[in-house]
Amino acid sequence: MLRRVLVGDNERVLLIRNKRFADILAPGEYWLFVLGRDIQLERHNIKSLAFSSDWADFIVTERPELAARYFTVIETSPTHVAAVYADGKLLRVVAPSTRALYWRGAVSIAFDLIEVGDTPEVPARMLPALARLGRESGVTFAMVDEGKRGLVYLDGRLTGEIGAGTFGYWNVLATPRIEIVEMRRQTVEVTGQEILTKDKVTIRVNVVGVYEIVNVSTARSTVKDVSEHLYRTLQIAVRQTLGKRTLEEVLAEKADIDELVSAEVRREMELYGVRVGAIALKDIILPGDIRDILNQVVTAEKQAQANLIRRREETAATRSLLNTAKLMEDNPLLVRMKELETLEKIADKVEKFTVVGGFDELLSRTVTLRGK
Repeated sequence: MLRRVLVGDNERVLLIRNKRFADILAPGEYWLFVLGRDIQLERHNIKSLAFSSDWADFIVTERPELAARYFTVIETSPTHVAAVYADGKLLRVVAPSTRALYWRGAVSIAFDLIEVGDTPEVPARMLPALARLGRESGVTFAMVDEGKRGLVYLDGRLTGEIGAGTFGYWNVLATPRIEIVEMRRQTVEVTGQEILTKDKVTIRVNVVGVYEIVNVSTARSTVKDVSEHLYRTLQIAVRQTLGKRTLEEVLAEKADIDELVSAEVRREMELYGVRVGAIALKDIILPGDIRDILNQVVTAEKQAQANLIRRREETAATRSLLNTAKLMEDNPLLVRMKELETLEKIADKVEKFTVVGGFDELLSRTVTLRGK
């Protein structure tokens, strides 16, 4: 007729009589009259903190006094989440439109209701604790390196930009996505572009360009791939510019062609939030037969220039000798100095020489040199 029930310090027992909730038994000893009654006991260990039972909603709505005495009741609206703390440490995140019960006991339970509909970004102070929860945090994390920007999309819609740092966005109401965009200067190179010049010569050119994204939102919303679009724009601009010139003009006006190409490309890319810097025709590759012909032309030109310079030097030397001869004709002293200069040069090349007839005889008549 009687049933003895013992409830430990870390236990709570739900008493169910004839399939109807009766009470919650606190720690202690109980005697239950069971004659003709269906008695059910549902034991719970309060160390698990969270209360999970089919009777949870009934207790909150029908027995609010028991709910207030034994539980911390957390209820979230469709646009809120609750951050639950146990003794000041983040325990879990309660999703929107959810009711959760936690046992009152030795561990202190507290919670914060957080609006996630209008402000999907997670406060920075909560990020370290939420990161430890992992997938159960209900947060999508993103880390943006220095020199880059992050584009934040919610359900496929661009909502904002973020700079360098660590960020988190609640994913319980919408699906966030963070796209990282490089903001530093980058290089694009168009190699082996074949172009037919105005005089029907096929050449291949290599073009290199430097660019940087200055308006990341415009760049991503108007162009699928900035680098690919710049590549195509360079191809078209170079083809249109060089195709209107002969081979000789292409080789002679390379710097001017660079400027024309750069102007067209810059105007095009500015519409998409991209600043284009230096653009250059890196290489101009000619067909083999054309290259041989040009080499012959260059060789002939250089040979002609060399002959012209040689003739100029010979003419200048002859003119110098003629001027010297005229001066010596009118000035005997210059003749004597020239003789001495010649004699000095000869003396440097022999070990010993003998002058016959005196020094004056040597200079005015015959010079006899006998090297020994």
